[in-house]
Amino acid sequence: MECLDCVAATARLHLYIDRELSDEEVIIVQQHLESCPHCECRFHFDSHVKKLIHDRCTIVHAPAHLREAVMNLARGERVKIDPALAKEVHQSLSADLEGC
Repeated sequence: MECLDCVAATARLHLYIDRELSDEEVIIVQQHLESCPHCECRFHFDSHVKKLIHDRCTIVHAPAHLREAVMNLARGERVKIDPALAKEVHQSLSADLEGC
């Protein structure tokens, strides 16, 4: 079985993280990571960055009632707002703007 140097391991690291390597290549990269603290550190760093990007950039879809209300407002229609929700939004905004 082939052994990797750090340059070759680094070149395959993102493919490894994305699970795009063959079974044989996975074993080779894993063996290198187990024997090389520098590359293992790089692997953990890159994995963490990928997770952060995924967590922060995941598209969150608005609930259907909110999309409908926004579209109604865009058409110039009046929108009935739930009083409890309006109070919650007002309190939240007031708290956020308190120090301004």
